[in-house]
Amino acid sequence: MERNLDIMQLWKKLCTLLTAGMLALSVSPAAISAVPEICAAAAENTSTYGKLKYTLTSDRAIITSCEKSAVSVTIPEEIEGKPVLQIAENAFYSHTELTDVTIPDTVRALGSRAFYGCSKLNHVQLPKYLLTIGSGCFMSCTSLSEITIPGTVRNIGNSVFFQTPWLEERQAEDPLVQVNHIVIDGEKCTDETLVIPEGVTEICDAAFMVNLKIKEVILPESLQTIGASAFWQCHSLEKVEIPDSVTRIDKRAFYDCTALREITFPAGVTTIPAYVLANCLSLEKVTLKGQLTEISQSAFSLSTQLTDVYTVLSESEWNALPIGDDNDGLDGAVIHYDTPAALNLGDMDNSGKVDSTDVFYLMLGIAQRGVGLESGWTAAQEQAADVDGNGIVDSTDVFYTMLYIARNSVGIPTEWADICG
Repeated sequence: MERNLDIMQLWKKLCTLLTAGMLALSVSPAAISAVPEICAAAAENTSTYGKLKYTLTSDRAIITSCEKSAVSVTIPEEIEGKPVLQIAENAFYSHTELTDVTIPDTVRALGSRAFYGCSKLNHVQLPKYLLTIGSGCFMSCTSLSEITIPGTVRNIGNSVFFQTPWLEERQAEDPLVQVNHIVIDGEKCTDETLVIPEGVTEICDAAFMVNLKIKEVILPESLQTIGASAFWQCHSLEKVEIPDSVTRIDKRAFYDCTALREITFPAGVTTIPAYVLANCLSLEKVTLKGQLTEISQSAFSLSTQLTDVYTVLSESEWNALPIGDDNDGLDGAVIHYDTPAALNLGDMDNSGKVDSTDVFYLMLGIAQRGVGLESGWTAAQEQAADVDGNGIVDSTDVFYTMLYIARNSVGIPTEWADICG
């Protein structure tokens, strides 16, 4: 066993060097900039700066509130020698006289409801390195029609721009509103079959909540996250295809989807979150492709029509699985154990991604066959190994796999069809 591990570690180093060499022939790696962490230390001091109130911690200043009479506000880059990195929750909540705000480039996070109900706010200058916009941050800012969201934003809460002219204008242009590859709103989508385009990486919390038009959703292979309550009370939703690229599905994602009949959770999802399929009154079949570690409280509450659950776990593994309270939907279902799951092309170890470990297993199996031994692959691994689809697993499949890894690792979106034809 130790010898096999040593061989594997050496092989992974070799794959890294080979991949780097292939890249050097065709591309120049882009510079990767570090993103500052937003964790704040415990509060140390609270005081005022003009009309602003702030809190100092060991490494930053946080704007916590402002005088209600403020009309135009410019937030400083630093206070008492410490950078202003955050605007706290509710900091400008319902400041109805506020018309414009300039936020310095030092700020990384805007808290939930930070500018909620600022009905006269019509100009906001967001910082160029902003990372997070909290839930309801600009909700009910009924005069806000223009705002530029920097490309650095990666975390967007629910209902950030609800009841703003900005959102209404975006909905008129395209009812599927996206920001930085994140779907933030689908309230106005009316297509019975909704196709979310390739490139989208996340569906924001509550993005399609109470959309009664959608019957089917087709999700892209680029998708990684389905947010909390994303399809909450989509009563007409009958079918959703979740790609294997998804690794996180948050609580209540499909809560009260009363027409939904079956669903498959991909291998990368290992925790079934709370209320995710609660009150799905028509749900009959669930396939769980991942090595589950937990089924949370009320995940299947009131989904009492459920008849079949397919899992890759063995019976003993399922029986040892922590299952939260109020999962009565599982009570009448037949659990189908050891259900073999199909693998993505190239994903020999079923990790949800294709990397040097998969190349190791691919070459090891080919080498063993070359000396008359069994490859040791399962039927699913055999299919995953044949990336060019010619029915033979050989060195050509190894080459294509390494090229696929190399291109995607430097941000060149590549599908198998792009390199295998």
